[in-house]
Amino acid sequence: MPKSTLAGHPLHPMLIVAPAALIPFGFILDAMARSTDNDDYANAGYYSLAGGLIGGLAAGIAGAMDYMAIESETEVKRTANVHAMLNGGALALTAANVAMRRNEYRHGGTGTTLAMGAIAALGVLVSGWFGGKMVYEQGMRVKGVSPVEDVPDMKMLPADERVEHAMHSVERHMPSAGPTMQ
Repeated sequence: MPKSTLAGHPLHPMLIVAPAALIPFGFILDAMARSTDNDDYANAGYYSLAGGLIGGLAAGIAGAMDYMAIESETEVKRTANVHAMLNGGALALTAANVAMRRNEYRHGGTGTTLAMGAIAALGVLVSGWFGGKMVYEQGMRVKGVSPVEDVPDMKMLPADERVEHAMHSVERHMPSAGPTMQ
């Protein structure tokens, strides 16, 4: 199976931003709703979780494509297994949380949904640590050191190479100077 790529770069890290932010934020909003009895927080928490779920499914598909390219019986596959199980669990809890609240006029949760949100948020945060380990310690999808370097990329757009070229063109026209730490 090819790796997920968009305009020459790994797709999975581009897509994780939404669920990595929205699922923990949904829990924070739910906790605020519970402590203030303000339905606006509960509604915002519900929609944050729903957005995190949708974003998580998209990120999961891209991540699964990369996962399938990892050779079995390797350290990076072991780390990827933990990363995938934590994310799968967090998404399952988030899906159950959203489903339990979807028919309520004010999407307020219960103690059960608050606990589910807390566990899902923790799962996403811990999973991010394992995802970071794959990248920063094991070189997953890092050019020149990636364990899946030789697996072909799946082109996401019909003009994928042109988009990549345009992105590099924009970068070439940016100044290279900036603030420095002294």
